[in-house]
Amino acid sequence: MALQTGLYYPYVHLRDETWAKAAALYWRNLARVVPEGFPVRDRAVVKELNEGSGFLIDRDPRPAAVAVAPAFVAAVRDNAEALRARFDVEDRRFTSRWQSAPMLAPSTRDLTGLYPEEVPEELEETLREAGLAYRDWRQTVGDQQVSWVVVDPAFAWAYKCAITEELARRTAFTPVTDQLDAYTAGGEWSAGRIADTLLGRTAPAVGRDTAESRMAMMAVKCVLPADLRHVPADKIVRLRTDYADEFTAFSAAVEAATADVLGATQQVTDRAAFELHLQRAFDHHLALPLDKLRKAINGLKLDTVYTTLTIRPEVSVPGAGLAWLLGGGTATAVGTGIAFAALANRQAVARERDSMVASSPVGYLLRVEKELKPATVLKRAGRVLARTAGVGI
Repeated sequence: MALQTGLYYPYVHLRDETWAKAAALYWRNLARVVPEGFPVRDRAVVKELNEGSGFLIDRDPRPAAVAVAPAFVAAVRDNAEALRARFDVEDRRFTSRWQSAPMLAPSTRDLTGLYPEEVPEELEETLREAGLAYRDWRQTVGDQQVSWVVVDPAFAWAYKCAITEELARRTAFTPVTDQLDAYTAGGEWSAGRIADTLLGRTAPAVGRDTAESRMAMMAVKCVLPADLRHVPADKIVRLRTDYADEFTAFSAAVEAATADVLGATQQVTDRAAFELHLQRAFDHHLALPLDKLRKAINGLKLDTVYTTLTIRPEVSVPGAGLAWLLGGGTATAVGTGIAFAALANRQAVARERDSMVASSPVGYLLRVEKELKPATVLKRAGRVLARTAGVGI
């Protein structure tokens, strides 16, 4: 069983609140790269997710940065002229915000900053000598002024990916991101790969390294309401806590689906083909079992009391009809019998339902779907009745 910890990159702060909620429904913990001394300023929703469940784990990138810096130094020194032509920082504006434009194109975009604690001195010096970086003290995080190593966003992205991959190797955490860009954290970041990536000499990988995180998010998102951003964070926290066993079974299903697709695509180099294998593994291990579980739950019916309990009037009482019986003491006894029969039947159906959900690898997804789906007043009332009858979850 995996450690169920994602490693978020390339930022410190989770930038998409909706993505953060979805991530909290799958990852037991989400580690993130936080340099020593960096002033963290999380949004309210992220704070609530964290405070309610200990969701976030901060990891200092310094040891990983020290490990990957020599490869970047070598790549810059061996390709200084070509890199300067694409990523020269002279006469370009520093905004501290990374842009969403394709990372591999020659850049006229605004510059971004790396926190100095994650850039070893030799690498910073090499970048400055090559015209690829400079120091700036003007930008702030929250109300705190911060010093930055200013670089092109494409270089920052590659560097963050390399640090993330090294951290993932050291921790066995799974890299995961909410950013869709030209390349990912996975794979060995050698000097050759760094140069090839930055200079556009290699195609993006097929995505094998992100298969688990993508499979998990595909599964979670298939049951989420369209307006997840309006779902209170405390609901997410309750789901994580109340259905821990189902969460564990679901995690195992994601692992099985991931292993399936990775085993089938060891020799695949075509990205479109890999995506097809990924979708098929998702359908087989997660989507189809979820559909079957929905149908099975919906098929549970509470038998009408009158089919499980025979009501017969006492024919030995002269002139006594059913109406008289139901209006007197005998009616009370019959009513009590009906109530006990109904209760027993409800409990039996509820046990069957709970057993089905608990034993299914996708039972957790059904919990998420039912708990977070918006409902009208009428639907909410119907759901209460269904739970009372033992046929709702």
